[in-house]
Amino acid sequence: MLFAFGLSGGCVAVPDWRAEPEAASPQAHCLALIGDMDETVAAHDVGDAGAARVKTFPYLRIDRFLASFRHDLAAPGAFEEWVGHLRWLDARAREVEAANLPAEMRASIAARHGIAEPADFAAAANRCGDLLVKVEIMTGPGKARDALIHAAVSPSHYNQWQRAIGLYPLTNLGAVIGYARWKDENTRSFASPFVPAAKSDDVTIYKPAPHADAGEAARIVRAAPRSVLGLPRFSESDVAHLTAAFAPVFEIETESNDDRLGRPVWRHEDGKLLPGVDVTHPVATTRLVYTRFEGRVLPQLTYTVWFPARTLQGRFDLLGGRIDGFIWRVTLDESGEPLIYDAIHACGCYHMFFPVAPLARVSVPEDRDTREAPLSPKSTPRLAPGERMHLRLAATSHYLLNLGAAERAPGGALLYELRSTHLPPTYGERSLPLPEGGRRSFYGPTGIVPHTERLERFTLWPLGIESPGAMRQWGTHATAFVGERHFDDPWLFEGAFAR
Repeated sequence: MLFAFGLSGGCVAVPDWRAEPEAASPQAHCLALIGDMDETVAAHDVGDAGAARVKTFPYLRIDRFLASFRHDLAAPGAFEEWVGHLRWLDARAREVEAANLPAEMRASIAARHGIAEPADFAAAANRCGDLLVKVEIMTGPGKARDALIHAAVSPSHYNQWQRAIGLYPLTNLGAVIGYARWKDENTRSFASPFVPAAKSDDVTIYKPAPHADAGEAARIVRAAPRSVLGLPRFSESDVAHLTAAFAPVFEIETESNDDRLGRPVWRHEDGKLLPGVDVTHPVATTRLVYTRFEGRVLPQLTYTVWFPARTLQGRFDLLGGRIDGFIWRVTLDESGEPLIYDAIHACGCYHMFFPVAPLARVSVPEDRDTREAPLSPKSTPRLAPGERMHLRLAATSHYLLNLGAAERAPGGALLYELRSTHLPPTYGERSLPLPEGGRRSFYGPTGIVPHTERLERFTLWPLGIESPGAMRQWGTHATAFVGERHFDDPWLFEGAFAR
C-alpha cells in the first residue's frame, strides 16, 4: 500500500528516501497528525508565511538565512545544529497556526488522533516533529540528508510568470524613471544636519521603555558563545537588553491620527472584521535575526511600528490606503556596536542603508545598469555613551526624512512598548485576539495584511511582486522593483559595503 500524508497542497507520495512506515508505528502516527494539521491550517487560511515549508519534510521550515548554510555543513555538528534551527522554525509556526485555528477544529484534530486535550495538539505535533527528525534524518538513510539539503531552499517573493506576461524588460523602464524621481525628491533632506525635534503640536515623539545601557549590550555580544554555525547564543534576558539598548526614538510629523503609532488589532468597522491599529497603545514589534558579513554571523535587531493608514490624498491616490508600517534594523558588529542601519516600509518599499563609519558604500554592478542599487543617502557616526538613534518621519507618507544620534528624548515624549515576535503567548502580530473570541494573524497565508492593498498594484504588477504596496510579514519583503532583492537576504551587505 502506498502511504501518503497530507500537506498544504494535498496528499503526496512517499519520497524515495522514506521507507513506508508500518500503519501502527509512531512514525506513521506522527506523519498523519502533522499532515492532518497542515491540511486543516490550509483549509482555514491560517498558515504562517514567515518561514517556508520544506518539500517532503513537513516538520521543518526554512528562511533565507538558514538556506545560506545548506552547502556549508561539513564541520562536526553543523548539520545537526542546522536541522535543529529548521525544526525550531516549524515548531514556532505550528504554535501560531494552532492558536489561530477555530476551537472546534483544534478539538476535531485532537479527537481524530487520540489527544485528550485540544489545547495540547500543537505540542503533540511538535513532539512528533522531534521524533521524525530523529527517525528520518538523524538515524535514517543518507539519502534523506541529501534530499533535505537539496530541498531546503527559501522561495523567491518575485513571480517570474507575472514578469513574463507583463513584458518586464520593457515595463521596468517606467519603474526605473519613477524610482529615480522618488530618490531625487525624497533624499535631499538627509543632506541637512540633524537636529533633534522638540515636542510640539506638529511633531509627536516616541521613546522606548525601558532604557538599557548600550555598553552592557556590547559586552553581551562580545561575551556570547558561538555555535558551530557561528551564531552567537543569547538568553531571553540578553535579547531583551539588546533590543531595549538600540531601540530608536521616533520623531513623527503629525497631521492626523494616521500619523500616530499603535498596536495591531482586529476590530469590527461598518459591519466588517478588519485589521486596524490602536493608537492608544504604541508598540514596536521586535525580533532578533542574523546576517552574514565578511565571514562572520552578525546579530540584527529589527523594530516594526504601525500606523492606522497612509492617508488618502484624493480618490486616485496610488499609494494611500489602510494601515502603514515602518521597519528599522540595527546590525551589530563583532564588538556589539552598530555596523549598519537600514530601513524599509512594511510593504518592502523605500529600502535605505545607513552605514556607520568606517563602513562605507562601495561600487556595485547595479550602479552601472538599470537595476536598483543599494540606496545609501547618509552615513552615521558611532553612538556616544548615552546616545540612541533618532528617526524623523514625515506626516502622511511616513517617509524617513533624516536621522541622527542624540542623548535623550525631550520632555513629554510618549513611551512605546517593545514586544517580541518569538515569545508566547502573543508572538507579536502573528496571533492577535479577535473581538468575539479566538485568534487570527495580522497576516494572510501569503504574508500580506488583508485589506491593505494599494491602487499601485494595477500599474506595478508586471514587476513581479504580489500586490505591490500592501503590508507584509517578516520574511516576505521583496525590496526592489527593478532587479531582485529581499530584506532578509543574509548576503545583503556583502559586496556593497566595506570597511
